[in-house]
Amino acid sequence: MAAKMLEECIGKQVSIYMDGGLAGCVATVLAVEDNFLKIEDKKTVRYINTDLIQQIQVKKAK
Repeated sequence: MAAKMLEECIGKQVSIYMDGGLAGCVATVLAVEDNFLKIEDKKTVRYINTDLIQQIQVKKAK
């Protein structure tokens, strides 16, 4: 996924769908650097390789 598109998600709550073990993860995007997306959910901070991301859904603000 393109870094410019991911940078638009910083500070927003998103659902991330990707190959492998992480599917439908709901988290807040903290940063985008090189090939990694830094996200935070209720319990942890994770770093995800952006090459594995298939889809991101941005939650609309209420």
